[in-house]
Amino acid sequence: MFSKIIKDRNFLTIIISLLIVVIVYVCSNFFYVLNKNIQNNYYSIKNAISGTSANPHIIVAKIDDKSLEQLWRFPFDRSVYATVLENLKPYGVATVWLDIIFIDKTSEESDTAFAQSLQDSWNVVLWSVINEDNILEEPHPLFKNTSFLTGFLSPNIDPRNRTVYSFSPVRNIEGRLYEHFALRTLRAFYLHLYRKDYVRYIGDYRWSYYELLENIRMPLSSSDSKDILINYVHTDDFEQISFSDLYDPAALADLDERIDIKDKIILVWTATDGIKDIFYTPNGIEYWVFIHANIINTVLTKRFLIYFDNGLEWTLIFLLVILSVHFNLSKSHIVSSMSNILLVLVFLIFIPFSVLIFTNLVMNHPSEMIFGMILSVTIANLMKYLVESKWKAKLNTALSEYVGWDIASEILSWEWKVNLDGEKKDVVVFFSDIKNFTWISEKLSPEELVFFLREYLTKMSNIIMDERGFIDKYEWDSVMALWGVFWEVKDHDYVSACKSALAQRDSLQQLSSELSHMLSEKISIRMWIHAWEVIVWNIWAKGRKMEFTALWDNVNLASRLEWVNKFYGTDICTSEVIYNKMKDQFVFRFIDTIRVKWRIEPVNIYELICETSKLSEHRKKVITDFAKAIELYKNRDFQGALDIFSILADAGDQPSLTYKSRCRIYLLKWPGKDWDGVWSMRSK
Repeated sequence: MFSKIIKDRNFLTIIISLLIVVIVYVCSNFFYVLNKNIQNNYYSIKNAISGTSANPHIIVAKIDDKSLEQLWRFPFDRSVYATVLENLKPYGVATVWLDIIFIDKTSEESDTAFAQSLQDSWNVVLWSVINEDNILEEPHPLFKNTSFLTGFLSPNIDPRNRTVYSFSPVRNIEGRLYEHFALRTLRAFYLHLYRKDYVRYIGDYRWSYYELLENIRMPLSSSDSKDILINYVHTDDFEQISFSDLYDPAALADLDERIDIKDKIILVWTATDGIKDIFYTPNGIEYWVFIHANIINTVLTKRFLIYFDNGLEWTLIFLLVILSVHFNLSKSHIVSSMSNILLVLVFLIFIPFSVLIFTNLVMNHPSEMIFGMILSVTIANLMKYLVESKWKAKLNTALSEYVGWDIASEILSWEWKVNLDGEKKDVVVFFSDIKNFTWISEKLSPEELVFFLREYLTKMSNIIMDERGFIDKYEWDSVMALWGVFWEVKDHDYVSACKSALAQRDSLQQLSSELSHMLSEKISIRMWIHAWEVIVWNIWAKGRKMEFTALWDNVNLASRLEWVNKFYGTDICTSEVIYNKMKDQFVFRFIDTIRVKWRIEPVNIYELICETSKLSEHRKKVITDFAKAIELYKNRDFQGALDIFSILADAGDQPSLTYKSRCRIYLLKWPGKDWDGVWSMRSK
């Protein structure tokens, strides 16, 4: 019985591999520090490759020896901080972060001056302390109520090596949620930049990330945690100044001339000997302020880190061990063990670290993987030596059994889900193009035009693909995308298409800013979303080249209707199908009933405004007034409709401008009795 088992190489491989993985798992705690060192080196390599550094919006202001010489003693009188805040006011600083807790009152005059400066500045963030009894010690109410925000700053210290790797976005203290100091600072920063209220909601955990803003989602370190990894950069990368430069108006003016402190986050901390906090970090011993600076920098640069899923990683380790054991049991001679070890180490380094470098995944157990693979070589060769000197199976046979097991190729081909000969199915169809692209292309050189299109299409494509959309084709600046092409279309596909369109529109401000050196005007795009039955098929090279597309009259309708944005001055128009599906989740307004060229059947078109929760009162009034004017227009009260459309058009509403002109035409030449309110498009 035993002899049969040990001669069955496949069965023996499984038994040995299970044994090795159990041994490795039991020993895993011994490798903790080594794993962290490997991860930290990986972070440094990854940041070097990607060019990640300190964001220029962050300035660290040190209360250093120079500051003490000028201001005499520490702690400073509260009037000193009041003076600094008054000095900073004209320079448009985004927010000031004071790493000093103001629990008690001192002199009435100084405290009052400081509290008044906090209130006048409206951008100062103060911190609170969570003590050992999990009780929050906050600033004195005089300062808490006049500062912009407060937040806790307790570190997440790893109990096994006393190192700070991550931070918790929120803490629950006596049934109330408190947000981290660094995140409160970021909310103040984004409020300053975008003039929007980003401070109302906290504790917004959603599946595997923490949502700071609607477009800033910070991934959690792993699926079973509620902390966020800090992507450390070198301390010297941060702009550092002396606190005395903020106190002295002349020095502050020189500083602004040198680095421009407008829109900056200024972190004030005590750097003098004996009063500065230090912690262990992946960078070595760091002052506490630089941990906060690195948290803020991680969010501003969006260079987030996550751990590889623990279960998936152990599965990967097990599969690599199986491959190693099988490979070594198949070798001809025990003398090849050294070459086996070298080959396995090369394989070990190539596979995991290629995954690490080209993705955001960070292995939790690189040491276990190395140990497991070396142990696999040793045990497999020992077993081979004890059983027989030569196996009949060759390396090619062993490898062929596992190389064929390639789930990724099946997923990429989608051949198991899609009828390559073509099929009718419901999909969501999206079209977009750039406004005035001809004008833009004429202003740019060929090299600039290629660069512009690459940047634009990359950003828009990433948004579409992040929302699970399939990009069917590009035609210069035009993009066609589909949802539901590889599966049965669901409600979330409609949601994803609408969210994608809104996100693309919102991202154009940043893109315009990035390309302002090339383009004098802001970039705008026209988008159309439609859903209907189409034919989805693979063009020509079945089984060799997968190129899916959607055809049929409804796709042509969608492509024509994308153009109506130009006629009405809108950014995003949708069909009635999209409106009926999504009217509870998104805000739409009826634009018109039109008849496109070469089609008899009229269609209703709607403008996609925003998500329901984000509708402003001003926009709500515009939509309401526009609907009243449309009703008057449909009832042939063109003068009444013109009065409302004129007010809206003068306020900048583009569809109202179109209707304003149309009403004037009808007042001069009254439509016939058979007029049904449908507008026939003469183009496309």
